[in-house]
Amino acid sequence: MKTFLRNNNSKDLIIFFCGWGMDENPFSILNSLSDILFVYDYTTPDFPDGDIDFSKYTKITLLAFSYGVYASAIAKLPSGLNIDKKIAINGTLVPVDDKLGVPVRQFELTEKMNSESVIKFRQRLFGGEKAVQHFEIFENHLPHRSAASCTGELLGMKEYIPSLPVPEMNFDMVYLAEYDRCVPSRNQKNFWQNFENINIIKLETGHFPFYNYKNFEEIIN
Repeated sequence: MKTFLRNNNSKDLIIFFCGWGMDENPFSILNSLSDILFVYDYTTPDFPDGDIDFSKYTKITLLAFSYGVYASAIAKLPSGLNIDKKIAINGTLVPVDDKLGVPVRQFELTEKMNSESVIKFRQRLFGGEKAVQHFEIFENHLPHRSAASCTGELLGMKEYIPSLPVPEMNFDMVYLAEYDRCVPSRNQKNFWQNFENINIIKLETGHFPFYNYKNFEEIIN
């Protein structure tokens, strides 16, 4: 895993586990009063311990998107870290599964992505009334990641996911998009339906809902 800290000189911190192939750039148009630690590139499941001093923060929120939902649960964050709220967005704790995550065939096809198919993949991130508008914003804020980097990430995930047990993580809130074609909405519903005491918020969007918000605080609160 890799990290990038957006330092706003705040006593509040958002630990944001991004999705596959991402970094901080697609989220750069969202403001925040909090510091944000972007976690991305899950080629290995190891969290880079020592990159940040968590002790200076009085409030910590964990936000996890897509594959980041799983990654946040397997990451070995510093012991004793007091997280006030945990929020999952369009992901599950079973990352590759025909009924509970990304369908196996879809995951395998992503490994073979080329310059043409990557555009189609990005289009699939969006749904709902503002899909075209939001896709254009994303194209102007692409991750600073090479195709080789993204493919390597998938191959790394493919190697370690089967060797790890299904993780446990208690989320306080789950966002679930009705038009998700990346982690199919029905699979997300299948996974979360048996969890108690979770506030599930349905979104009239596709997989990537972030451009419906002005800042991260809107998502958290």
